[in-house]
Amino acid sequence: MPTSPTNFKEELQAAVIDLLWRQWTCLGAGLEGRAAPDAHIIDPEALLLATTTFGRHDQRLFDEALAWLVRFGSLINVQRLKNLHQGGKLGDPRVLGAVAEYVKNHGKLPKWGVLAQTGDSSVSQEPFFLSSKDARATHRGESDPDFLAHGWLRPAPRNKPLAMPPSPERLANVLLNLRALIGVSSRCEIILCLLTRPSARAAELARLTGYSPQSIQTTLGEMILSGKVCSDEPHPEPGRGVRGMSRRFYMKTADLRFLWPAEYAPRWLPWAALFALSQGLHEALESIQDETMLSIQVRRMMEEHLPDLTESLGSKLFGYNPGMTGQLLLSSLAIDLPRMLGEL
Repeated sequence: MPTSPTNFKEELQAAVIDLLWRQWTCLGAGLEGRAAPDAHIIDPEALLLATTTFGRHDQRLFDEALAWLVRFGSLINVQRLKNLHQGGKLGDPRVLGAVAEYVKNHGKLPKWGVLAQTGDSSVSQEPFFLSSKDARATHRGESDPDFLAHGWLRPAPRNKPLAMPPSPERLANVLLNLRALIGVSSRCEIILCLLTRPSARAAELARLTGYSPQSIQTTLGEMILSGKVCSDEPHPEPGRGVRGMSRRFYMKTADLRFLWPAEYAPRWLPWAALFALSQGLHEALESIQDETMLSIQVRRMMEEHLPDLTESLGSKLFGYNPGMTGQLLLSSLAIDLPRMLGEL
């Protein structure tokens, strides 16, 4: 069935905002409604980056997320947030800079200062929040100084005491719960990735987690000495680190069974790739009018993100194939992508 780019954009935007709403609700932000299911581990950095773009269309979602960050921003891995933003084309740098400025000042979290420099305060000032349909920004009244420093006009957020810590009873929150237990570091992502798949190479873990391959390689070299992280090759000699790009690593799940019940385990999804695809599609649908050019751009984005998504989403992935072009490609994605986002 043919679909217009405008309808596709609006349906995609609504589906992403609904997904963001459910995930922030699960983390403990003061939002009502259905929370994200426990089938998939929430990636808080990818969630925040997606919120810097789509959150401009929903003030309540954005402000409740911001209030949660003020209280629990210490659980966010700022370096990983920076890595995902710079390497994955995800998030708005000016919005991220304003969020970091606000969280640093109101949450008394100096580590966010490095991200507060991400935005460009030299740009002209413009209203922050967008209307739901025509995307025209509006603003009235006095502006918040932290956002104004990055060129955004918006009222001061109301810091209502509704934000709650991520519940340890929700398996979707296991990444933040693990960080609360052992600290904010790449070890948390490595542990969860290894526990949610039979094995993985260091390069795969780097792609899945958003850290550099060298960093993952070094950390694995330390973790394997614990006896909990195992490999399909003999242990390296002391001081030599982990070598071999084909070497696979795995964990004995019984050793960390306290993370979730023995009969059930959540999945690690490449949320950053999925949100980046959604953001890129939304921007293309908003700016490109010619159907042929739009189809070419959409195919490029699909080819870029498809390898990361196929492994984890499998049969849930939209009915896209490389032979699709033009209206057929847009119609297929317009039906399948919002539906899939609604199921996650």
